Amino acid sequence: MTTFNLTPISARNAGDAREWALCDHYGIERAKHDSKPYTVASDIETADKKISVKSAKATLMSGRFCKGYETLEEIWVLYRNTTHSDTFAYITRDFRAYEMDIDEFERFVYAFGYVTRDSVSNGGFLKIRFKDESQKMLAWLAENVA
Repeated sequence: MTTFNLTPISARNAGDAREWALCDHYGIERAKHDSKPYTVASDIETADKKISVKSAKATLMSGRFCKGYETLEEIWVLYRNTTHSDTFAYITRDFRAYEMDIDEFERFVYAFGYVTRDSVSNGGFLKIRFKDESQKMLAWLAENVA
């Protein structure tokens, strides 16, 4: 895991702000929100990385992809086996980026992910979300930097 500071960006959506700050860090055009599934696209793609960007309270993937899966482990294995991304960036509220490979991200998911249900209007399927950013999460990230 590597870590670095980003220049804070203001946006209506906290996730967008973090994605754009990471794009600026890599000197690439700011990502535009799309509805491409996690299986065929990443939030940000550089010449050598396909990056999934997450922040506090983020959803790992939409519940509609998890239909029939019931546990955090089952949903995680599905995600791991089908994700397009090879790099995973958790970006803190103060715009510190922690980039992880799939194995490091798996440990992060098991430490700070939980299973919850999509709204009924979105199908009511189970999905993984991340807990709100906490001192425990920040300490875990700092301890796991290579």
